[in-house]
Amino acid sequence: MSLKEWERDVINRQRNIVFPDTNLNEGRFYRNIASGKAVFSRGQKVSLLLILAFFIVVHAVDFAGQISFVISRRAHVRQWSVWPSIASFIWLLFWIFLTVKALLLTPAPARKRRRGYRQSSKA
Repeated sequence: MSLKEWERDVINRQRNIVFPDTNLNEGRFYRNIASGKAVFSRGQKVSLLLILAFFIVVHAVDFAGQISFVISRRAHVRQWSVWPSIASFIWLLFWIFLTVKALLLTPAPARKRRRGYRQSSKA
């Protein structure tokens, strides 16, 4: 990749004005975190933990609200009132996955020993 192509790539990645570009950048963001290859500073790791803590608190409050709703009504739970809680729980699991992938160091892959033709010593 030449310097010009690299600069064009960097500029294109920073465009967040048009709808498809914002989706591409957001997808790249989540893909980099989920790959486990991204390197985060201490502040970024703390920020990820804060995001996870936010989702845990929101889910706990939602869960407590659903339990109080069931206890106060003493009736069976209607299906339409459960779907937001399920969506909240799925979102919580997603952020737990991303935070674990980002914070836990992935072990370096074992070095592969190259096999095959050896270079001649007469070069």
